[in-house]
Amino acid sequence: MKQVRAIEHGWLNVGSEGDLTASEADALSAAESVLPKGCLEWGRNRVKFKQFCGVVQIQRQLQIEILPKVFPHQTPEQQRTTLIEMLDIAGDIEGLSSQKAGLATSSHRLLDVFIRHFLKLLEVQLQQGLLRDYQDVEDTLDQVRGRIDLIRQQRENLFKPQRLACRFNELVVDIPINRLLHSALLCIAELTSSPVLRQHIQGMRMRFAGIGVINKGDYLPQSEDLNRMQGRYTSVVELARLFIAKQYLDARAGQQQVYSLLFDMNQLFERFVAAKLRPVARRIGLRLREQGPRKYLGEDSTGKGRLLMRPDISLINTLNRPVVILDTKWKILDTKTPLSSLSPADLYQLSAYASTYRCSEVMLLYPEQDGFHGEQRMILNLERAVTLTVVAVPLGHSRMTISGLEPERKIVQGV
Repeated sequence: MKQVRAIEHGWLNVGSEGDLTASEADALSAAESVLPKGCLEWGRNRVKFKQFCGVVQIQRQLQIEILPKVFPHQTPEQQRTTLIEMLDIAGDIEGLSSQKAGLATSSHRLLDVFIRHFLKLLEVQLQQGLLRDYQDVEDTLDQVRGRIDLIRQQRENLFKPQRLACRFNELVVDIPINRLLHSALLCIAELTSSPVLRQHIQGMRMRFAGIGVINKGDYLPQSEDLNRMQGRYTSVVELARLFIAKQYLDARAGQQQVYSLLFDMNQLFERFVAAKLRPVARRIGLRLREQGPRKYLGEDSTGKGRLLMRPDISLINTLNRPVVILDTKWKILDTKTPLSSLSPADLYQLSAYASTYRCSEVMLLYPEQDGFHGEQRMILNLERAVTLTVVAVPLGHSRMTISGLEPERKIVQGV
């Protein structure tokens, strides 16, 4: 299988001497309809993935790995580590970064890292045994088990009184959750290019002998379907769903089977920042809220609200009032002076937030990058003075601090 490495927003050249051949580009174009909307941008003899990172695989012929753009000087292994840590902290794939020392910093491709993590989680749970659940069973027996089904008995055994139509509960392993896990194993067996991984998967499948699979159109079990005794399977069930729900697409685009495991970096960075900031907010007595509170910028002549506003992150005080509005930006600044690199659109947006929510603290959060570490602030003179803080967020497990939130406790009451 041909493997191609790309950087988000980085062009891949198409041609006999390029990153992709013309036929490979045609296959990618045919698969575009089943990829996230707006994922690709085409140019003359070139194509790029926009704000998405992850993996796209077309049959067993082509695999494209898309890595984060923030540190272009990093090695591919370091870029994988960055993405893995963000997915772990944001909660998309929990516990993934614990394997980075043995996986992400080696020669393993990103998809194989995800597959190995799933196998490790599943193996830990299988050591305690497959999940079992009671299922209603109907059978004809020589002696009573459970209760006799009188209707079936009269219909089927009217002249065979020695045979009894019984209905009873039996503890079985062929249950929806196990079928989901078995289906995920079949899915990743087709995806991996590693013979060692494929052998490991086949060994795991032997544990699922006699268990069916999820058919197209069937309901996909989720972690909410697990009872209290089955809760230990939560992480592995969610990862199994990630492999086969929406990402595994049997798309007949020129008879090409397409698999995509892509993450919108704008959304991932927002969730990542919220996860790192939540304990900071809790420590100073504030409540963090994502994507809200919603409020209209104004009303028209009929009194109908217009221009619905929805901040990325808000810090709410005990009076249920937003006292700090934060906007996340997954982008590289043009210069090494963040305040002079801010776009007018971003400033207009934050000014509207400050005015609408009557908030005196607003923040822009960017990923930490070359030439920008820590934070800088300025005062915006609007209806009243508003403090704008521009923060570089470290993309790792290090503790996140914002000095503008720490020393002053006045913002807790919104003073």
